[in-house]
Amino acid sequence: MTDRKLEEKPACSVKSAPVPVELLCPHCKAEVEVWSDEPEAVCAECGKAVIK
Repeated sequence: MTDRKLEEKPACSVKSAPVPVELLCPHCKAEVEVWSDEPEAVCAECGKAVIK
């Protein structure tokens, strides 16, 4: 194996940290924070689910 091969990492070894995404609740139009690794969150204003 070459030195270059030892330095390369397979794509599956690179992980990204979740980040917050701001969405508008479709029910009450309040801002809802949904993390990038979650499919949905609950609106703090109306209590309904907000789906990405």
